[in-house]
Amino acid sequence: MSREQLDAATSDDDHLLIVAPPGCGKTEVLAHRAAHQINSLEKNQRVLALTFTKRARSNLEERLRSVLGHARTQRQIVVRNLHGFATQVVLAHGGTIGLDMESLELPKTSTVRKAMEAAGGGSAMYDAERILSEIKRNPLSDAEVLTAVQQYRPGPERELADKVERARQEANQLHYDDVLRHAQRLLRVPAVARLYQTHFGAVLVDEFQDLSMQQLDLALLSCTSRRTFAGDPLQGIYSWAGAAPAEVEAAIRKACGQPIRLHESYRSSPKVLEAVNSVSELVDPGSSLTSAQPEQWPSRGCTAALVLQNRASEAKLLTRLVGAILNRSPEASVGIITRAAWRREAIDKALAGETSFSVRRWDLAIDDPGIVALIQSTVATLPPGASIADARVAVLDAVDAADIDARELIDDAFNTLEQSDATTAREAVRSIRVSDPKQTIGPGVHLLNAHTGKGQQFDWVFVVGLEEGHLPGKRNSQGAALTEEQRVLLVMLSRARHGLLVTRVKMADGMYGPYQAKPSRWWPGIHAEFSSPEEVEAHLETCATGALV
Repeated sequence: MSREQLDAATSDDDHLLIVAPPGCGKTEVLAHRAAHQINSLEKNQRVLALTFTKRARSNLEERLRSVLGHARTQRQIVVRNLHGFATQVVLAHGGTIGLDMESLELPKTSTVRKAMEAAGGGSAMYDAERILSEIKRNPLSDAEVLTAVQQYRPGPERELADKVERARQEANQLHYDDVLRHAQRLLRVPAVARLYQTHFGAVLVDEFQDLSMQQLDLALLSCTSRRTFAGDPLQGIYSWAGAAPAEVEAAIRKACGQPIRLHESYRSSPKVLEAVNSVSELVDPGSSLTSAQPEQWPSRGCTAALVLQNRASEAKLLTRLVGAILNRSPEASVGIITRAAWRREAIDKALAGETSFSVRRWDLAIDDPGIVALIQSTVATLPPGASIADARVAVLDAVDAADIDARELIDDAFNTLEQSDATTAREAVRSIRVSDPKQTIGPGVHLLNAHTGKGQQFDWVFVVGLEEGHLPGKRNSQGAALTEEQRVLLVMLSRARHGLLVTRVKMADGMYGPYQAKPSRWWPGIHAEFSSPEEVEAHLETCATGALV
């Protein structure tokens, strides 16, 4: 570890704020911070580590095991994403606030949307969801939620919100916002809070900039002894989900004082770092990072800004370049990232039949290595003739009831398996592509969007679609939303290790036929070495085999 990383990990401050830009070893610091905090625990206490996503949780668990070992990590650290932790609190203590726990139904991502459609849907759906989301960011009872809905201006959106909420309460069904709301209510009950504060002698919170004030409250209420927050305000890209980066940071600074800031990047090659810094400086002057190990990159890496005629030619070129990279370095990981999934359709189609290397779509649960491994291991224990429906029940039974994210992925994976021609679970499982569940990101191509890829890294990254209307999106072209779109771009670029390519097209297909696509307003500011595919291919030829990772 570097001096600045070690200072952060071993600080004797009870409450600590760590500002860690992308690639600065935040997960490593948190793992060593957890190891350091263990020494201060009282008997039978544990460290609670809270992450924002399931993948971030997996990354942190993997790093903790490498630092502490499997047994010690399992014994002394509890790692949860925030919704999983909130669900655990609700399942354990929901009866305290009058919830009917026997028939309580836990949420899925699609639960709210299906409820809106069942209640009539239409053009009011978006605003109705916003109303309920805003209200439920407060520790209100069900009755208080209904009262709060009536405080909004009369109209179809209020009527729909009220109808959906009444139906939810009658069905005893929780939505994601309800899980957080009820957990906050419970942790504000002194007797419940004391249970957690006694059990957890330290709490570590990853990606603090993505928290809502409600989620921050959950973290603060869960532990009062020692609190560590790590993240980067320049990567705050979840305001649409209730995140409040400025308010959260102000509250944390009040409790923790001035932050420790990390300045050295261990992820990106010097060339990639130049491109990332060119955008970082636009977002926040003076925020550039330095390469911690420039000698690790003999070729200094590769960056290119490529202009293609249309999306078809873009997909064809990317397939060719990906093939060249993986032919040269089969162990390389390549992330193809767009702001929105629709912009990647031609690329997904071009790669759909690829057999010479692995292609994984991150929006498909059936492509998640951890979920696939769980399904395979469970099905192996079932009778040979067990049906796919039997297997679904068995796999869900094997998962913690509080892990609602994993349970939803399992459901999604089985929905895909049920579409196959297989008559038994074992037949269906044999059709699944096998990936190493121990690798969050394995060799091959990974297709994903900006928010899904947050916190991940790839040897090569293609940031696709630097056009107005996609990045920034049409609905986010001004004010605070535009500023956040620029941070989204920064997050996408900073996933890259050795190579980074950004693309845009001249012509796009619209509702009324082809039209001239306008370059993203940020396109001219991105610093890239190459501007043609031939230069990229020449770079690949000059690099030694295996040097592209």
